[in-house]
Amino acid sequence: MQPFFDFLGQFTGGAANAFVIVTSVLKIALILGGVLQVVPFIIVFERKIISWVQDRPGPNRVGPFGLLQGIVDGVKLFFKEEIMPRGVDKGLFLLAPCLVVIPAFLAICIVPVGPIIQGEHLDAYAGFFGLDPGMVGTNGEISHVAMAISNPNIGILYLLAITSVGVYGITIAGWSSNNKWSLIGGIRASAQMISYEITLSLAVIGVVLLAGSLNLYDIIDSQRGGFWHWNVIAQPVAILLFVVAMFAETNRLPFDLAEAEAELTGGFHTEYSSMRFALFFMGEYVNMVIVSAACVTLFLGGFLGPVPLPWDALIEQFGLAAILAFYLVGPMVILPAKIGFFIFLFIFARATLPRLRYDQLMTLGWKYMLPIGIINLIVTACGVAIDMAITQDGQVGWVTKVSIGVVTLAMFLGWELLIFSRNRRAQLAREYRNLFRKESSSDPALAS
Repeated sequence: MQPFFDFLGQFTGGAANAFVIVTSVLKIALILGGVLQVVPFIIVFERKIISWVQDRPGPNRVGPFGLLQGIVDGVKLFFKEEIMPRGVDKGLFLLAPCLVVIPAFLAICIVPVGPIIQGEHLDAYAGFFGLDPGMVGTNGEISHVAMAISNPNIGILYLLAITSVGVYGITIAGWSSNNKWSLIGGIRASAQMISYEITLSLAVIGVVLLAGSLNLYDIIDSQRGGFWHWNVIAQPVAILLFVVAMFAETNRLPFDLAEAEAELTGGFHTEYSSMRFALFFMGEYVNMVIVSAACVTLFLGGFLGPVPLPWDALIEQFGLAAILAFYLVGPMVILPAKIGFFIFLFIFARATLPRLRYDQLMTLGWKYMLPIGIINLIVTACGVAIDMAITQDGQVGWVTKVSIGVVTLAMFLGWELLIFSRNRRAQLAREYRNLFRKESSSDPALAS
């Protein structure tokens, strides 16, 4: 393939630049295209799982087992009539769906789906495709190829920043629709984001302290060695906070107060139709994939398997075939399986949990999750500082990680059992007594 890159290099400033452009386009097509292809099937699986939970058939007509129902729904929405209500702010009304979808796809660009190809493995790939070692190789112009569209050193900071932009689209959609229900939905979404973004950031900072880097590949590398090295062991409370916060961030049950059909008739997207309505749903499901991938990357080892395999021996025995398996088993098996677990968690929560009241949502975020996140961060920072003072090697040891996890989990469980549960039982008792008094005063039979 070297002549192909030499030819393109005449227009791009060199064969190496052509290689970077071609590989970037391929990664964009595979990763973004793969997510776009998966979204309709996630919608179908959601409808099927909810139907099984509720003991009804669900989609079962279009395609085998109804698997093509999501694609047919997308085609239907594409040909639906576009309705523009009177009194809307047309420019912002049309811009809002784009502000929801575009940041979602931009966030996917930095998710590591597989290892970095480098060293002798890169030389093997270059030799297989007939590439010049001076262009692609250990000592070439391109010494590594990351299995991510982009690999910035501030990856986690970029992820938090870009995912926060989506709420602007929701708020603008509610404000520009000239509908009071849509406006209330937009206001709820912005308040909800402020409440839970802080907790989510606190959970992430604990992982950053353990890894000592904002780079997502560095965070994954700090979890190598088996599932007992994953950050979920050191940060059990942080992953609980992160999971709850990611439900709120994606406006999913039990935190879908921005839509709340029973209260707001659909909320911020009430006045939308056709493909703009579909864009909101696409953004929601892509965000589900993003936050699931982020949770997997930060706490569950990303594309790493639960048990390390003897890849060096396999590569020595089977050569290029084993190298190919080493780089494909993560993005094709391990990472999708982990993301699929959290997608199932989203769907199962929608099928089983009731929607919280808005005051309960805000109370949970500010009075409970935020203080727990701060305490977890303080304990983690103290543990990391003590470990670095003792070892002075810049790496947090496994014993320290386990100790931090045990201390934070013990503090959380102690607070839940000794304080929260008692206060909650007392609160419920007071509410039941007040309710009984009201009913007794209105019904003489109960009073007697």
